[in-house]
Amino acid sequence: MIVMLTALELEYLAVRAHLTDVREQRHRAGTRFEVGRIKASPRNRIAIAATGMGNLTAAALTERAIAEFRPAAVVFAGIAGGLKPWLDPGDVVVATKVYAYQGGRS
Repeated sequence: MIVMLTALELEYLAVRAHLTDVREQRHRAGTRFEVGRIKASPRNRIAIAATGMGNLTAAALTERAIAEFRPAAVVFAGIAGGLKPWLDPGDVVVATKVYAYQGGRS
């Protein structure tokens, strides 16, 4: 099981478009996740949720996802709109180091 979180609904829908056999699963606190299989690799299950913007909600939903699914990995995916003006839609950005992860967007 992999958990993938996004901040924006647009990002969430882009991820969801790659899933099949999707069903809803709610955490006991009410957080709504959708669980499905990756179309290109149907043996792999994935749970997805949109956190909204902000570190507090992202942290809370991440904690709930880990408690609910005990995933092998948690991935936060998005458009990275606030990073650099030279990034184009579709570019993939992967961190090699993370500094002040709690700092948020400036």
